[in-house]
Amino acid sequence: MQRLVLSLCLGLWASGLWAGEILINSALEKGDYALAFASAKADVKSGQATPAVKMLLAQFYMHGKGTEKNVAAARKLLEPLARSNAEARFLLGGMLKQEALQDLQGANGRVDPARYEALGKRSLKERENERYAAELIYSSALQGFTPAKEVVCADISNSVTALSGAERANWYRQCANREAWARASELGESLAPLNLRREVMRDPVVTEAFQRLATAAQCTNEDIKPVDFQISQPLSGAEYLQLKLSPSKPYTLIRGQWQETWTGEACGQRLSLAINFTADGMGGAQFVPAVSAEELASLRAAVKRSE
Repeated sequence: MQRLVLSLCLGLWASGLWAGEILINSALEKGDYALAFASAKADVKSGQATPAVKMLLAQFYMHGKGTEKNVAAARKLLEPLARSNAEARFLLGGMLKQEALQDLQGANGRVDPARYEALGKRSLKERENERYAAELIYSSALQGFTPAKEVVCADISNSVTALSGAERANWYRQCANREAWARASELGESLAPLNLRREVMRDPVVTEAFQRLATAAQCTNEDIKPVDFQISQPLSGAEYLQLKLSPSKPYTLIRGQWQETWTGEACGQRLSLAINFTADGMGGAQFVPAVSAEELASLRAAVKRSE
């Protein structure tokens, strides 16, 4: 949060300062948020404030720096600017996203499973702030605003989206140190984001299923390297957060089921396992090997015995 305030302060230094901005920067350098807030508010009220000062004042309201937290006041300042300003879009999108996912993390800093499940059950109508936030951040990234690009790269790493592997790779190549991620996204065809792929490959039940395939192929190598991903049953029952761009773009998957066949390589052989996925309502997905109920029970029992 504080990083955004600091970035705007540095922006003021580079913009050819006038008296009001000099006073604001001086107050910030001393950590006097109350004075910086009062000065920025006075500039806005007088009609002399630059877009940078307006965005800074919005952040004071957003984070309760130098004043009481006031999300409505922050939104009122940012919305006119967001029509054309990529940074304002990014700030407004981040604020709305934070609001939409309020209390998702518990006191320990970890995601609260009960809260996650409750948020995941919301209808598309109940997610308007979340949808609008994604739209603002994505459009800011399209305008070339680097922090927004980084958020899009994080989103597509953690969430199932309608973006193809090639589209995801294109975004990764616009973010810092993401070439390996881009190449991974171009491997086969998969709806699963990279972090979900890692979760699947580390899952004990999936690991046991692959090991059984290896054993049946008389392969004792436990290092099975993924080499291909294919969608074996297309997505059904899909609901997306829809970005109202031109043209309109489906983005984060909220509801839907599909199946993928994942192929690993070991002992010079290819081992393929079908996996069923179900969207969890929060951009992620639950998964299970696509085997009979009897085989699934056997896999889970084997994992439990090895714990």
